[in-house]
Amino acid sequence: MRTTKYGLGIVLLLCSGAASSLPAISSGADLDAVVQQVVAQEHVVGASVLVARGGKILLHKGYGFADLGLDAPAKDETVYHVVGPMLPFTGIAVMQQVERGKLSLDDDISKFIPEFPLQGHHVTIRQLLNHTSGIVDYHYLGDPIEATSRQPKALDEVMALYAGKNWVNEPGAKWDWSISGFQLLVMVVERVTGQSFPDYVQQNIFQPAGVKSTTYCDDFTLVHGLSHAYRRFEGSYVPANENDMAYNSDLRFCSTVGDLLQLWRAIQDKHLVRPETFRMMTTAEGAAAQMSAQDPKAQYGFAMILNHEEDHRRIGQHGSLLGYSGSLYDFPADQLTIVVLTNTEGQNAYAITRALSRAILGLPALASPAPAVEQKLADKPVSNAERKRLAGTFVLKLGQVSANLFDSFAQYRRTYRVFDENGRLMIQALGAGPERLLKQEDGSFSLRSSPSSRVSFVLQDDRATAMKMNSPDFPLAGDRVGDATPATFHAQLR
Repeated sequence: MRTTKYGLGIVLLLCSGAASSLPAISSGADLDAVVQQVVAQEHVVGASVLVARGGKILLHKGYGFADLGLDAPAKDETVYHVVGPMLPFTGIAVMQQVERGKLSLDDDISKFIPEFPLQGHHVTIRQLLNHTSGIVDYHYLGDPIEATSRQPKALDEVMALYAGKNWVNEPGAKWDWSISGFQLLVMVVERVTGQSFPDYVQQNIFQPAGVKSTTYCDDFTLVHGLSHAYRRFEGSYVPANENDMAYNSDLRFCSTVGDLLQLWRAIQDKHLVRPETFRMMTTAEGAAAQMSAQDPKAQYGFAMILNHEEDHRRIGQHGSLLGYSGSLYDFPADQLTIVVLTNTEGQNAYAITRALSRAILGLPALASPAPAVEQKLADKPVSNAERKRLAGTFVLKLGQVSANLFDSFAQYRRTYRVFDENGRLMIQALGAGPERLLKQEDGSFSLRSSPSSRVSFVLQDDRATAMKMNSPDFPLAGDRVGDATPATFHAQLR
């Protein structure tokens, strides 16, 4: 465990309120056991974890592997793509411009991005920061991003993914997560500063904070010590091959848990923004005062979540993308900060954070997730005639947006083709690799990548006219739009 390289001193109270008497703190060995249990439950390949409290480092350690192919272990300061914890610093960059008089929170975004089609709406910088703009999240549209997630994009190409789409809500009416808002904020920062977003952040946030391992990651950068990204497939792990340059510029950063703690501290310690500005960022207003009907205490400030573990307030951000997961949360009144980075897709870093915080704060452990039931798949023969009947290109939609999904999913569309490949019945999502459809005893089909899903077809005049893909909590269905040729299939993206 290292405690000096990154100057890990006293944890700052970033919000008002004095700390009460500290409950009993678990030992480093106890916290280590908590992490190991969640890493196993969540099937995490590799993780780095840092827990700081009351001037002490309670845990600073790596778990699992940074690279499975090389059997390289994850260390305390392994480098990861940062998904989630870097977003508050996009907010810091914007609020620095507010402090410098370059923009106002109530400026309409058309002042800076006149080419973005507002369709008669009035959207402010404030609404982009607190996710009340009503602009659809391109990350949840399906084909536009999922079919091109390996394709690098310029800023205007990212904006083109969602420009002109339907608004999910009237601006200011409701909180609903939209990463599209962050992409627009990046463009605003670049236009008012005259700098690229990476250059601005390097000079105005990273350098003042004194971090050394936080870098901009793109196709033109070699990042030393960067862990490999993974996703689950057939009970094992395969590389996650999304390209970070397919997304916002503020999602293209790599860092370590030590650097992230140092960056978080620098908000106050290095005066990255004024204290009153940070108080504004950590105060919910308007529709952002209620993120979830299921949890009335969950709120959103400016570029960060304001939530709680029972009565213990926490502020920060978590997320998962690109085969990585990240979580940074500060408990101001408890003098506790937890930073977790992993190289495995899913909200596993957040799960580790919650388990650790509850152990340290003396709260009951959360219920362990039920173990996944192993699906035994059949592989019945598929005749040549059946392969011909089922072949085609299908556009599937989400029939109903459940309460646990964001409103943007109402516009979700995903294109698949079903085709005969030398006697094998195959299925392929646009922009993804093909895999074999396995016929089950009841006549439906399944996939090894998603054994709990069931694929079925609607037949008319001896041809499949529609397809259904019943996945847990995400049922898709849609019509055949043409034959299974590559030209028909690829034309759906245009």
